[in-house]
Amino acid sequence: MTHLHKKSTIKSLAMVTAAIVLSTGLARAEPGITKDEIHIGGTLGITGPIAAICTSVVEAAQAHFKKINDAGGINGRKIRYEVLDDAYSAQRSIGNARRLIEQDKVFAIFAGCGTATAAAVLTVVENTDVPYLFPYAGLDKLIQPVKKNVYSLVPLYSDQMSAIIPYVLSKSPTKTAVMESVNIAGHEGWRKAAREKLEAAGVNVQLDLLIDIQAADRAPYVLQIKEKNPDLLLMMESAPNAARFVIEMQRQNWKPKMMTGYATLTDETFLKAAAETMEGIMIAPGFVLPPTVPQSKGCVDELAVYKKDLAPTHFSMYGCLAAKVMVEALRRAGPDLTRAKLINALDSIKDYDSGISGKVNFSAQQHMGLDSVFPVAIEKGQFKVVGAPIQWKK
Repeated sequence: MTHLHKKSTIKSLAMVTAAIVLSTGLARAEPGITKDEIHIGGTLGITGPIAAICTSVVEAAQAHFKKINDAGGINGRKIRYEVLDDAYSAQRSIGNARRLIEQDKVFAIFAGCGTATAAAVLTVVENTDVPYLFPYAGLDKLIQPVKKNVYSLVPLYSDQMSAIIPYVLSKSPTKTAVMESVNIAGHEGWRKAAREKLEAAGVNVQLDLLIDIQAADRAPYVLQIKEKNPDLLLMMESAPNAARFVIEMQRQNWKPKMMTGYATLTDETFLKAAAETMEGIMIAPGFVLPPTVPQSKGCVDELAVYKKDLAPTHFSMYGCLAAKVMVEALRRAGPDLTRAKLINALDSIKDYDSGISGKVNFSAQQHMGLDSVFPVAIEKGQFKVVGAPIQWKK
């Protein structure tokens, strides 16, 4: 064979090989996408201090995905959702995110739960094209400034404060207040927003407590608040810590005239401890409906079929919401699925009605999907929506 003939044969074989690769779609393969699967991943505290509440987010999302898969999937593909345990450790969540992206080659990072871990995952994904979608964290830096691949459905804690405080003040005469918060990422923003709303209404902030997230004993803090005896207690805590706070308030035989905080106070973990003490004196901002209302039946029924051992909660309702919006975006992205097409699909979502939240809206300039909360109180041992949705200006 001549040298020229040999080169021609090699070139022809290369062209045939390229044609075969192209015909099978392998040359255009997107990470995490095969002809019959969409592989997404997440990192979550399956163990650790917030496991009891946060696992509900991914389990409810998995229930919705299983329902979708059983109905044939999305454009012929089924969703595989892989979740790694970070024990609510920021460092472990970084390692998990890197593994999911670099080793497991997931299509997107989805959901998760916890402000500190969401902030950590953001450092891994923000300069990549990997979509990071809907972690349970009201963290400003997720969406401010807008990152092309990061989207949120949890209203910023500062926006929750801006919405709920004027509503609460309109329901209860308030001259004095105490603010209490844990020192997690972003606390400066929501404490500032809360203080501004209170002071603008002429409310004297007597005390602004910042508590270390590792502090186990709430007794000394309750004692400080009790000594001030404020009209309003503003509690910015996780649901389990807020529950411990209320139990200690009961032990010290004290409670405020009114209490509010952010949406974690609408979780059933808090309700179990607070139902009697907080009846009629707590109003908190819920951005998903309680599982006990009729509109929540679809999400509750999914758990009954696919996660029989999981009791419906605020966090499971959020997992259902996040999964619904994810499925809607994947459907809009079409059969030739890429990360870029998913992002374009997300940006096209306007007035999407999940049935369990306010309308969801995204755009290239706006990656926070919700702009309203429901005022939620405790009545007869259950959460109840007690007013129309409250909006804030995006």
